[in-house]
Amino acid sequence: MRVAICQPVLPRYRLPLFELLGAQPEIELTVYAGQSEGSLESVFQGEHFRALAAPVKTIRTLRGYELRWQSMRWEAVNSRRYDVVYLSWDMHYIDLPRHLRAAREQDIPIILWGHGYSRWRRGFNDSLRNRFGRRADAVLLYTRTIAEKLINEAGYSRSQVFVAQNALDQRPIQAARQAWLNDPDGLKEFQRQHVLNPAATIVFVSRLEPANRTDLIIKALPALRKMHPYAKVVIVGNGSDRNRLEHITEQLGQSKHVIFTGAIHDENQLAPWMLSSTAFCYPDNVGLSMLHAFGYGVPAVISNKTEAQNPEVEALQDKVNGLLYHHLDVHDMVEKLLLLLDDSSLRARLSAAALQTVLEKYTLENMVQGFLDSLRIVDGQMRTIEMPADARVKS
Repeated sequence: MRVAICQPVLPRYRLPLFELLGAQPEIELTVYAGQSEGSLESVFQGEHFRALAAPVKTIRTLRGYELRWQSMRWEAVNSRRYDVVYLSWDMHYIDLPRHLRAAREQDIPIILWGHGYSRWRRGFNDSLRNRFGRRADAVLLYTRTIAEKLINEAGYSRSQVFVAQNALDQRPIQAARQAWLNDPDGLKEFQRQHVLNPAATIVFVSRLEPANRTDLIIKALPALRKMHPYAKVVIVGNGSDRNRLEHITEQLGQSKHVIFTGAIHDENQLAPWMLSSTAFCYPDNVGLSMLHAFGYGVPAVISNKTEAQNPEVEALQDKVNGLLYHHLDVHDMVEKLLLLLDDSSLRARLSAAALQTVLEKYTLENMVQGFLDSLRIVDGQMRTIEMPADARVKS
């Protein structure tokens, strides 16, 4: 089956998904992608799929609304080169109605892949999204919660709605984790060098952008240190908010207790920071970084305003693999972090469940299976996922 997937960007973390999907015996996969989106840059490489540059044009209206179009999507839906095409389910793309119409005229099935909701807009925007979603042959979502909502509240047929829960390739994470765990003396030396107490260290890993509210972790630190004098915060990442965060750290007199590592892309270099951490804290806008932390068995503390966050928030179960704090309430964040710092048995239980979450449920194999399930609209005999011997997935 010839499959095309059109994306705004092809970031490195998506390569394992497309490698494994393209390695399936039935699939001949092509991915069209723009050069970049925000801080994400595309990586045009693929062993089991073909990656093609497909620039995305963007303009802003006088009211600040962003309009996009990706002209090479026309090739995907109008060339008869593909048996099925996935398009981004994003209403910023003004060419979506035209592409849906052209695909229907060519009798090419279209699957819309996206969140299925907007964190910022409601009403008309949701109505328009669902209007075009129902015109597609199928929609592929990141969460089961939104899938059920579309079926029960927005009039979608259950046979039209599929789920591919977001996941990371855990193999490089688990390899790095195990390598450091097999070297306990090396890990202890790392902790000694950086003066880290693994029972009192809070870690944040992501882009440093204002929407993530990383400043709240720094503001929580003085209260944490009253109960745990050796408590530290480790902030891994770079971004536009770094200078402001460093300034806040200095103002609060916490410069000796907050470590800014910068961006770390090598898993073996990141692993000792994660394995030296008590909790992963992401004050707002949490996403794939939480699944990354879970891969190291680090429980998460995130905002309870789950509807305003990214789809990965569905992986957190309160008091099972992490804790929810009252949205943007520093005092409550401190209380939740103290629960983990004070109670080693709770910490161990949540840690084990966090690791289990990404090794058994939020897996790359399950995500690919979601794609194969959706492809049954074209081929009802599509098999379940298999791991070909030559499927060398790159991290």
